[in-house]
Amino acid sequence: MGVVRQDLLVKGDRKEMRLNVLFDSGASRSLIKSDVAREISTPRKLLIQGEFTVADGRKIICTHFCDLMVEIEGKRIGIEAFLVDDLPVPLIFGALYMEAYMIKLDLAKRKLDLSEFTGYMLAL
Repeated sequence: MGVVRQDLLVKGDRKEMRLNVLFDSGASRSLIKSDVAREISTPRKLLIQGEFTVADGRKIICTHFCDLMVEIEGKRIGIEAFLVDDLPVPLIFGALYMEAYMIKLDLAKRKLDLSEFTGYMLAL
């Protein structure tokens, strides 16, 4: 597991802003701070609430998600992120979307490896 941070343009249906995004290979899902999500998007209620275990072992319950556009290397990609009140960064980009978009982490250089990134999602 590894993490890389990068400041990226993130857009919701309300506004866009640059956020410090944590790409985390140990997080399967993408998560966004609730207050940030409500500022840039219109959160939607999940049909079934999600229960997740975070890195420190706590269980969190998610009842809402939002659709976001994240710009990486000039390409705009879509993700869904679950709203969480207590996160160490504004947005965590999870491993499922990293795999789908073929985004890798170069841990030695502490940056994204976009050698296979096309901006298109693989059908997983």
